[in-house]
Amino acid sequence: MNLINKQRESRFRLGELFLETGIVDLSAVSEGLSIARRTSFPIGRVLVMTGWLNDHDITCALEVQTLLREGTIDKPLAKDLLRFAHLNKVDINEAFRLNGLTRTGDNPASRLGKLMLAAGVATEEILVRANRESKRLDLTLGSALVMLRVITPKTLDGALNLQIMLRDRKLTFPEAINFLKEMHERQVSLREVMGDHGKFLRANKMMPRLGEFLVSADIVNANHVLIACEIGTEQDNNIGRVLMDRGHINEGTLTAALQLQEMIVNRVISYRRAVKMMRLSRELNAPIEQILEESVTLDHVFALLRRAGIVPERLVRDVACEIIDFEDTVAEAMLARGYINPVHARMGLACLERIHRGQITETKAAFVLHHCSTHTGRELEMFGRVNWKELCAVEVHQDLLQQ
Repeated sequence: MNLINKQRESRFRLGELFLETGIVDLSAVSEGLSIARRTSFPIGRVLVMTGWLNDHDITCALEVQTLLREGTIDKPLAKDLLRFAHLNKVDINEAFRLNGLTRTGDNPASRLGKLMLAAGVATEEILVRANRESKRLDLTLGSALVMLRVITPKTLDGALNLQIMLRDRKLTFPEAINFLKEMHERQVSLREVMGDHGKFLRANKMMPRLGEFLVSADIVNANHVLIACEIGTEQDNNIGRVLMDRGHINEGTLTAALQLQEMIVNRVISYRRAVKMMRLSRELNAPIEQILEESVTLDHVFALLRRAGIVPERLVRDVACEIIDFEDTVAEAMLARGYINPVHARMGLACLERIHRGQITETKAAFVLHHCSTHTGRELEMFGRVNWKELCAVEVHQDLLQQ
């Protein structure tokens, strides 16, 4: 029996616990062991004397060590508790409570359950019932808690966002507990609760959430995102990958969404315009690069039509004032409102292709478009009669367009 105890104790040495939790590095432990052998001081006391640890860390480590040797907790949990106690300056009892854990070993299996328990939003009995219902009805824990009316969808959404922020280290676990508790008590959204904590809002407002972006583009519904978010935070998986695994989106849609998300962050495109591009990509089953390229092409054609005097400048200004948050380019807005004649657009595109091939200048293309547009109803006929070789040899001045 003594031999077994000695083997068990040797597996849970303090130096190893501190090293494996990342609280101290290998050089500190090696140096501490060397000093401990020479002075006969315990390794923990040496690490305190050398400034690597403090008395609070040693007290927590000794308690975790005892729980390990008793078999009350396993090593992964011991490391999590010790690391949490070190980072948040709390004792092991508080580390248990703040992580939604009990010493009995009957703990919530999910991170969401631990957060709910720690915040006092749900009791152990309620979580047991919710887990049972989630298995029976093939639901996530969060969905089961909503179904049992323990929490509202708004509270669940906030709790999942808190877990994402925890994962990204944008707030601490105690802060997440306080936010969730207040959300639940006041029955308000996370954004409302965090209104007095601008640093968190500023840190997140520039990056549009992938799930919210896909919902705005009508690619998935909000419930799909909520479930994927919960699964993703539990499995440390990307929400986009979870949505794809569950068959709600395909690889092309995910790739397009991530590209547009990055463009929004880099201020290349507005959020509303990105949503529109996302919808077009899905509807046309085309890569986002093609959608953007066609949009740029339309802009170039529109610029050519303006130069040809086909589109009145006053009308352009009026339409530009109607565009909300740069959702459309002026060219797209003009086309959508019927102010650009599709025939003129086709001729402009043909001219643009010749310009790109170096067969004609923009000035001569504008002259052709202006000339053909004066023959209402016969524009394509006149365009088909253009002798491009002869036109290239003719000097065309910009002022001719004003005649």
